[in-house]
Amino acid sequence: MNEIDGGVGALHTPEDPSHHKHIRTALATGVGAAIAAGRGYKLVRSTSQVVAGSLHSYYIRFDGDGDKDQYKITAWSRPWLKEPTEALQITFVGKE
Repeated sequence: MNEIDGGVGALHTPEDPSHHKHIRTALATGVGAAIAAGRGYKLVRSTSQVVAGSLHSYYIRFDGDGDKDQYKITAWSRPWLKEPTEALQITFVGKE
């Protein structure tokens, strides 16, 4: 996935259902839900970084917003942690 450990690289499997599950989770709660308001989205780019776990960053556009506004969502996966809210942290970061 990444060229070197710890380096940021392009996500080579954007069609993977788990990535879209992360995005939908971020858009279902809090600020993400308020901004998304039931609109569809398009994944325009994404990155992955291996750190203590893996950090995925997704950049999306909402249907009807044109090409100007992009929003960032992050998913930090640490599957060895037992507490589910610590093992996978999904955040709607906001407008980029």
